[in-house]
This record gives sequence, structure tokens and C-alpha cells, in this order.
Amino acid sequence: MKNYGVIDIGSNTIVLLIYSAEKKFKILYHESQPVHLIQYVQDGHMQEEGIQRACEVLSHYREVCTSFILEDLQAFITEPWRNIDNAEDMLRRFRSYVPVTPLSGVEEARLDYQGSLLDCADILSGNAFDIGGGSTEFICFRDHQILEAVSIPYGCVRLSVLPVTESFTGPIVQETLRKYPGLTQEPSDTLIGIGGTCRAAGKMAKAVFGTRHTHSLKNLETIYDLLQNQDPETTAVMKKTVSAGRQSVFLPGLNMLLSVMHAYQAKYLRVSKGCVREGFLLKYMLPGKEQR
Repeated sequence: MKNYGVIDIGSNTIVLLIYSAEKKFKILYHESQPVHLIQYVQDGHMQEEGIQRACEVLSHYREVCTSFILEDLQAFITEPWRNIDNAEDMLRRFRSYVPVTPLSGVEEARLDYQGSLLDCADILSGNAFDIGGGSTEFICFRDHQILEAVSIPYGCVRLSVLPVTESFTGPIVQETLRKYPGLTQEPSDTLIGIGGTCRAAGKMAKAVFGTRHTHSLKNLETIYDLLQNQDPETTAVMKKTVSAGRQSVFLPGLNMLLSVMHAYQAKYLRVSKGCVREGFLLKYMLPGKEQR
């Protein structure tokens, strides 16, 4: 049995996953720390407190990994390293704990789609998206080939400090689709939702409406409206269903999710279990095994 460790340094959380990678991926260990790195960026500079907090988590994860026999342990970082003036210094310090690959927005989108193929390969053509902590990725694909991949610097953590309403996020998404017309080449009434925000929305829909992998726009809108109006029953469900580190940014993330569905005129959301982590594992640690 060959085991691999992947650390995802994101804007909202830093996640450690240890996989058994034989015929199928099996998660042997999963730990998530809500560091909210993007909140430590001020005037294009990552504050020392944020770097130190991330280093503490990486040190802890490296210690956890000593309990496993690993073929490889690697990390990647997404939005937090982009557009900051001390990125190289931050990466150097992170790399004292574990090898770290910085991903551009486009590569993150491409790896997102690669990861989604693990359980959504039955959807041959259409559109996928991932609402992260600091960015949102859009992918348009045909016959499992990516036609366009785009990343914009708006995610649930960044949106949580902005005046988020659909009149705010809607124009952002619509302008993205206008600017990158390749994203609308394959109209579909079902979008593939990737990443933590979409998974949390799916868990909420399952808890409230009993749906499993595919959820209707109508049901997601109902959940949003109930949470927005502080409905006590729905809020209680959210606190039981959504991880503590995501609860404070869940509503702005859900707002962005609805804006994406409206912009694509989609009726359903298919939530993928796979994401950028599995895409990274396939490309950087198990080359040649990417989904075709």
C-alpha cells in the first residue's frame, strides 16, 4: 500500500490529507485548520502573524505525518501567495517544513477539474466552478477537455468583509462571463460544484431537503433566504452541518454560488467529492495517472 500526504494551503483553511493510492483513492487521515490567511494580507503584504500561524500548522502537520509511512509529502498554495510583495520570503519559510508548489489561478482551475473527474466523469461537457476562500475558479469543458479556465480574486473569506448581496456578486460573475466568453461555450442546466463552499452547500441541502449529490437552485435559494433572515431552525442545522471554521464565511460563499448559478442559468448543482487536492496528487505526485 502506497500512501501520499497532500497539504492544501488555502485562503480559508490549511488542510492535510493522507491518501492510500492504489486502484482508488482512500483518505486515511484528514485534518483542517481554519487559519484564514487571506485576512492577514494588508496593502499587498502578508503580515508576519499570518506567516507564523501557517508555519505552526505546517510544523504540526509534518509531525502528524511521522505516524505514517509515506511515499511522498507535498504542499501547494493557492490564492494567498498571489499578488503579495513578500511571496518569496513566505514560500521560503513554508518550504522549511514541506515542499510547496505555488499554483496560479488558471492551474488551480485546471487541477480542480481534474479532481472532479473522480466522481463526475459521467458529465462529458459543461461547466464547473470552485468558490474558495480568496478566489473563485471557473472551468468550461467539452468531452472532458478544458476549453477555458479562469480565476477571479473573490472567495468566501474575502467576500465576508465586503457588502455582499446578489447585486454585488451577480455583476462580478456576469462581467467574468462577458470578459471570458469561452466560459459559456457549453450551456448546461447542471453545474459541477467543487471545493468547500459547494460541499457545505450540498450538506445543507441534504440535511434540509434530503437531496444527495445534485441539488436544485430553488432549494439552495430557500436555504440562503432562511439563513439571511436568521431562521433559528435553519441556523441550527447550519451549525451542526457546516464546519466551525467555515460557518462565518458560509453565507457570503453561498451568495456567490447562487450568483454563479443564475449567471449560467443553471437549475441544478452537482457537488463533486474531488477537488484541487486530488488534481494536484494526480499531476505532481502520481504523474501519468490523470483522468482522461
